[in-house]
Amino acid sequence: MDYDVIVAGAGYGGVTCAALLAIEGKRVLLVDKNPSAGGKVMTVRRGGYGYELWPIAGGPSEDSLFHKLAEVLGEDLDDLIIQPDIAGEYRYIRADGSVAIAEFSARPSLHPEVAAGLPEAFGATDEDMGPLMDFVNYVLTVDVDAHKELETEDLLSGTRRFGMAPYLEAYLFVSLGLAFAAPIDRIPMSEAILTFREMALAGGGRYGRGGYGRLAELAAAKVTACGGTVLMNTRVEQVLVEDGRAVGIRTTAGDTYRARCVISNAGIQPTVLKLTDAGAFPPAYVETVRELEPSLSFVGNRYWLDEPVLTQPMLMQFSDESWWDEERYRRAEAGEWPAHPFLFFAVPSLFDPDLAPEGGQMFMAGTLCSPDPKSPMNQAAVEAVERELFATFPEIEGHAVRKQAYTALHAANASRDQVVPGQGGECIGIAQVIGQCGSTKPDPRTPLPGLYLVGCDAGGVGCGTHQAVDSGFKVAGIVAADLG
Repeated sequence: MDYDVIVAGAGYGGVTCAALLAIEGKRVLLVDKNPSAGGKVMTVRRGGYGYELWPIAGGPSEDSLFHKLAEVLGEDLDDLIIQPDIAGEYRYIRADGSVAIAEFSARPSLHPEVAAGLPEAFGATDEDMGPLMDFVNYVLTVDVDAHKELETEDLLSGTRRFGMAPYLEAYLFVSLGLAFAAPIDRIPMSEAILTFREMALAGGGRYGRGGYGRLAELAAAKVTACGGTVLMNTRVEQVLVEDGRAVGIRTTAGDTYRARCVISNAGIQPTVLKLTDAGAFPPAYVETVRELEPSLSFVGNRYWLDEPVLTQPMLMQFSDESWWDEERYRRAEAGEWPAHPFLFFAVPSLFDPDLAPEGGQMFMAGTLCSPDPKSPMNQAAVEAVERELFATFPEIEGHAVRKQAYTALHAANASRDQVVPGQGGECIGIAQVIGQCGSTKPDPRTPLPGLYLVGCDAGGVGCGTHQAVDSGFKVAGIVAADLG
């Protein structure tokens, strides 16, 4: 065998797994079709700016698995991981058009007063606080493992048992809808509780010095430092199967590499339905994979300004109509957008000033959208984002010297191939919805011996890239044990 392990895909799940196995002494080959590691959140550096495919910041922000990965890699946490005292603000648009603004911190342990001030900023009454505290206490104390029924109770129904005020529901539903990129009546309470608990205790708004993808780049470099091989700009064409076992890969350039096992970070659907001969799997497994739902995409614009205008690293704006359940999502998909669509933006240089040239500012604004690269919803979302953005910050329009749309098609080009209708541009992976989470989430061990899955499709739990790193740690342990 040329290698012990081949990891196909250098998203956060793939690079975490590859680095950990390389550190343990395994002979690792890491391949990725992009020029740098990070997958959907790789950092692009052009014209003096550094930015990602869409606005992003991580959660939890304190004592996260990103911290654990950086420690394993031997990196300086204080230098690499950025946790602003004030990471951004929530803007809630009331029915009368007035706006309530509440800041949030990436260091809640140091600034508990910031989170505690949110209800007051939103105008909470004593009557409102009771149901809110009942909900928070429940989330922080319930034993999810002991209550398997939470895997089939949806977030909308489970939350409404507490009778919270609409504006508090809107804050919760928009936040978790963004974290999971899914309609909130499809998200299981079990998954929502685990993620909300992390955010409540450890905050959100974590970023990386040098860009959000920088830690992924360092993990890939660790593979090389430990004697492994990293091949960027290398696309996998096929997973090789011999005698009923995965034994390697062939690239589109025609090169063949062999290993004791293959770990795919390319997504379960592209892996099973495109990269591997479907005949290598039981027919029922193939059909189950084919029917998996993708998460939603994130769509909007990047803007370059001729001078700094924005002052917060992140912003999340919403109204009572901004959160999506399945019905609201379908209405937006048909062109019926709310008066105030959900808006999220991030300014990389307000996390790390080195990500923009002096005197310039670049930011990304967007909203949730269909994952189908061919959906007309993509263009409608781009237009809805710009309308809401310019209405909120009219001064931006006069300083925007360049803009660039990003859609589900761009996400598909940067990450997973479209292999079934309506899929490809998802911003996380398979959706964290009822029937695809917890005990029903795909197993990292596929039915094909020697072939494993890593990333947001298998093995992990949590929000976005934190889930991917969680999977990377867990799958590395599984593979190391299987290899002996």
